[in-house]
Amino acid sequence: MGLLILCLLFEGVLRLFGYGHYTIYRPDQRLLWVPEPGRTLTVVNHLPITINDQGFRYGVDLTPKQSDQFRVIAFGDSSTQGWGVDDESHYSAVMEKTLNHGSCTKEHFQVVSAGVNAYPNSLVAEKLKQVVEDDATRPDVAIVAYSYNSNFEKLTQLQGEDRKKFLRRVEWKSIARRSAIYNYVIEDLLRRFAYYRLRHLLMAGTLDTLKGMDDLDINQFDKNLEQSLELCRKYHVELVFLMLGSDGQTPQMAMHPFQKAMMDFAEKEHVPMVNMIPIISTKDQNAMFMDPAHPTVAGHQIIAGELVKTVENLPAYEAACSTPQAQANSANAASSAQAVTPVSAR
Repeated sequence: MGLLILCLLFEGVLRLFGYGHYTIYRPDQRLLWVPEPGRTLTVVNHLPITINDQGFRYGVDLTPKQSDQFRVIAFGDSSTQGWGVDDESHYSAVMEKTLNHGSCTKEHFQVVSAGVNAYPNSLVAEKLKQVVEDDATRPDVAIVAYSYNSNFEKLTQLQGEDRKKFLRRVEWKSIARRSAIYNYVIEDLLRRFAYYRLRHLLMAGTLDTLKGMDDLDINQFDKNLEQSLELCRKYHVELVFLMLGSDGQTPQMAMHPFQKAMMDFAEKEHVPMVNMIPIISTKDQNAMFMDPAHPTVAGHQIIAGELVKTVENLPAYEAACSTPQAQANSANAASSAQAVTPVSAR
């Protein structure tokens, strides 16, 4: 009885310091785990994180785009969701502010984070499919960030009883995560002192880009990229790839096979690629990363700046932001080019 009272007191005290208020992830038949809507706190730094009813880190629910709206949605893992930073500081939020205060005054820009903690690239692709196929959420531009959670890639292939067992584990963890004591002991103390030291052994390939290369399914990874590109083309969504990089990673280091596959695919299919590795590697790594994988506020600002420059050069942005005269000139130029082609062919 005394132990129970002590635990209850400890639970109450920890809640005063933000524990017990983390984002809960519920099981989902399609995406395996999705964040529950609401305003909670980040695991690191205990800063506000808002999840809307559609599972995005965004203040409002999305509806079908209006004629004056330009929508960008970023897909990825915890770095894209904004691990350890508040609602205004992850790169999607910074992009939205930058674009809405930029030179294009014709459009209202929405830049939404669809990142989910621990998603591997295969689940990122499945999330993109769900969002792009939905009229209410479909963006003009989809940013797909590379995920280092390569140890989880085959979770999407779970079937039957194996899938049910995994979903039950997600449910049990969602219950445990409501406890401040669980947050403090498992997700704070153990994370701080052991998690990143042991993770490369327990879950090879997640953070160390040169480990976890056994049994990699490169063909499936390429297939996911191909399907994402085909889907975006079908719905007239412009696709952009983002290579985030990790603490200490430089262009001279050998890349994980999945990283190289994404780079090669982008070059082959002419998909714009924002490669942050050569940019962030030249900066103070302690200022850029709060741990081996997650960008700081300063890191997110630099990522956002590079993405904004890429988005502003996309045909969809230029079409949305150009003046009627510029659009007419562009159309005339295209017509002239078509008229000249047969002549030159002859």
